[in-house]
Amino acid sequence: MKKRFIVVCLLGVMVLGVSACGDKKEADTAQETQAASETGSEVTSAAQSETAEDNAKTPVAEQERVSAREDYVGLQDLDIDKYVTLNDYKNMTVTVYKPEAEDEDIEQYINDALLKGYITDRAVENGDVVNLDYEGKKDGVAFEGGTAKGYDLEIGSGLFIPGFEEKLVGVMPGETVDLDLTFPEGYDEPSLAGQPVVFTVTINGIAESISYADVTDADLARLGLSYKTKDALWEAGKAEIEKNLEETYEASKTSAILNQILSESTIKDIPEYLVEEQMQGFKIYMESMSQMYYGMDLETYLKEAENMTLDDFEESIRSDCETTVKQYLISEALARAENIEITDELVREYAAEDIAGYDGYTVDSYLEEVGYTTYRMFVLQEQLVVRLNRIITVETTTEP
Repeated sequence: MKKRFIVVCLLGVMVLGVSACGDKKEADTAQETQAASETGSEVTSAAQSETAEDNAKTPVAEQERVSAREDYVGLQDLDIDKYVTLNDYKNMTVTVYKPEAEDEDIEQYINDALLKGYITDRAVENGDVVNLDYEGKKDGVAFEGGTAKGYDLEIGSGLFIPGFEEKLVGVMPGETVDLDLTFPEGYDEPSLAGQPVVFTVTINGIAESISYADVTDADLARLGLSYKTKDALWEAGKAEIEKNLEETYEASKTSAILNQILSESTIKDIPEYLVEEQMQGFKIYMESMSQMYYGMDLETYLKEAENMTLDDFEESIRSDCETTVKQYLISEALARAENIEITDELVREYAAEDIAGYDGYTVDSYLEEVGYTTYRMFVLQEQLVVRLNRIITVETTTEP
């Protein structure tokens, strides 16, 4: 889901060229990983889940949006020439460093990412890291925080309730077992404290890793990896490194183009209310995060966790918000110079795509939460990046 882009926008980072800060699949994976991590520690997970759910219900402090003021003028309606004089960007030449794949980087990537497999021909031993699926039930009903798939657990780590890890010793990969266990009396979730439960656990495999320098074709087969030969493994690692370097280069190219335009253009004035709007949006976002994760309002969180007042916080984010508004003004001027029109219909189409598959949002509520100005600029910048990369001359160098 693209929603995470708002954090980048509000922190005043140059978002032009950033591809929405990740896609839905990545976000889904992150959510699944987080869920698995939370359920992995059976001593605390259910209580944490309940607390998070309760905190999420706490309403964020309501504020009148800056954009609701009668005298508010959106970026799209500004007389942009009063605020910005663009440089001669069409005749710019930008030099960008393009790194080449080095053998040591390829080998490191192979060791870190590709040479990890699962042993399936022996039983689990103490100290093994096992990949497992599990589901916990009390009185035959699955309880919250007791289910995960593809979770890696080190046997003997003590992360799970007593007996869970010990009873997996001797189980073969592919085997499913029922573990009759009892939650500790002092468990944080009252409904589970001291209660008998049954965990149904499937061992998917025993994790093992080996270095590229030592691996053989037989090892690749034993670990169940898709690479049949050491040469094929090398080519796979090289292809991935080259892909990552190309993506890094494209991002660097966009950043170099935009930074040069920003540095060579002139900002004649900054509407203060747009800075206030950015500050307000970030405060509302932080208020929501403070409620969700810590169960307190932003002012209390800042005092207890950061030892700062709300005024201190506002002062600390002002410079970044001013930078963001400068970027927005430059972007607006560039879009108009290139006849790029961002209609309300297009903004809503982007928003609808963002929230597809996620409950609890409508296009209107999503745009209200993010802030229409911020989201419209996100759409504008995505369109603008494509245009600028086509028309501006870029020279590549292999020297950093």
